[in-house]
Amino acid sequence: MFGLKYMLTITKREYEEDYIDFFHRHGVTAVFSELCNGTASESTLSLLGLEKTEKVMITSMVREEDLGKIIKGLLVEMDISSAGNGISVVIPVDSIGGKSSLNSLAGEKPLQKKESENMNCVDSKIVLIITIVDKGNTDTVMDSARSVGAKGGTVVRAKGTGAELAKFFGVSISEEKEMVYIVARRENRDAIMKAIMENAGVNTPAHGVVFSLPVDNVVGLKAFENLD
Repeated sequence: MFGLKYMLTITKREYEEDYIDFFHRHGVTAVFSELCNGTASESTLSLLGLEKTEKVMITSMVREEDLGKIIKGLLVEMDISSAGNGISVVIPVDSIGGKSSLNSLAGEKPLQKKESENMNCVDSKIVLIITIVDKGNTDTVMDSARSVGAKGGTVVRAKGTGAELAKFFGVSISEEKEMVYIVARRENRDAIMKAIMENAGVNTPAHGVVFSLPVDNVVGLKAFENLD
């Protein structure tokens, strides 16, 4: 959709209110948050002198004309690029279900349409890989992803409509779900998704479903920022 982006921000739980206040101060109408966990291995945490901490995922709809100042604010005001402060990714919005939904998410002010936003998804150099699996299988997902170069991810616990999914896929699927979010370079996407599908796909005990979304911007992970 012209003029609107979906921003997904992950940070420490104790920063939740500060980040929500930040988005509200910058004119973001709809801001949602939910608890999640990082997937860094114990050995990596020990090497970095860190402890496992509960995370929060904050999602919001951001107007295209406000995106630049919000990214700058995340870097300057929230210091998101410092270790442990967080990461934020920006995803194109394809469509919104009606004017009332649009007003609820973005406010009543008309969106500014930009022709430059009409890009093909394959032009995106970064992707967000999302895997939905039965509860207790996130280690399998991350081990599979890391085996082909993925660095880390974030786990969100969710409730799924297991009966309907089971009917569609022809398998038994638990309603207790976990979602794993992994940011990756597009050239690594297929290998990561293939590894996950082989070890945690629909026909495995994990009953996993995996898909990817194009990402416009990443803030807080230097390896993915400002890719040409």
